[in-house]
Amino acid sequence: MEQKKKSHMRMKCVAVCMFLLATPGLVMASGYDFFTKDIVEPYGLYKKSLALTSKKSNQEKAVEIVQKFITSWDMLANKYAGDVPDKLSQTIDFDKKIKRPVAVGKEALAMLKAGEVKKAHSHLEEVRYSLWRMRVDAGIISLNDKINDFHEAMEIVLDGITEDSSTEHLQHLAHRYGDWLGIKWADVGNANESLSDKDAFAMVIKDGQNAITELIAILKNGDAAQAKKAGGMVKKNYKNIFFLPECS
Repeated sequence: MEQKKKSHMRMKCVAVCMFLLATPGLVMASGYDFFTKDIVEPYGLYKKSLALTSKKSNQEKAVEIVQKFITSWDMLANKYAGDVPDKLSQTIDFDKKIKRPVAVGKEALAMLKAGEVKKAHSHLEEVRYSLWRMRVDAGIISLNDKINDFHEAMEIVLDGITEDSSTEHLQHLAHRYGDWLGIKWADVGNANESLSDKDAFAMVIKDGQNAITELIAILKNGDAAQAKKAGGMVKKNYKNIFFLPECS
């Protein structure tokens, strides 16, 4: 009798498991840690796509990488559509949002083939903001989003230097945005818990902080030519962080 009960219980367990596997809506959500590992390759290709579309001379190579990005992201989207990672379970229309980068990639690819490299670059930026929005809404603290925060502050300052190089405006940029730029870079430096090579990361953070300090001092002096040069060093260190393999 006891053996029959055990056999019956095993059969019930097998039946329940088969039912769950056959019913997508009832399958347990994937772990977010698995998702962050699976996104490394497609997001890495996305970052390369952004880099290559920043210069018109890279058009041919950009087409190749964007095509790879589309294929890689499509695999990611197909894996997680209908199986939302647990920490993103509250995301509205997750299936549509995780698939959207594929459409963005295809649209950017068409722009590239038409010779509209700068337009393709701007279009690809949507992916960055979409992922950022999902993580913020889910309360997830991500190194990548700290990097995105800094990017926004940096662009305001660097665009400001280009738009108006008068001494008065450069000094305004220093007083209005200088501290903000430094704070956002410090935020990046404090979000290194998940990195394996902390020494390399710390070196870039230090170099970036020095570049920001120099830029702010130059802005206060109102030297437009030196400000553009110093701004280039700030951007270089931002790129060094953004393109770290682990920042995905």
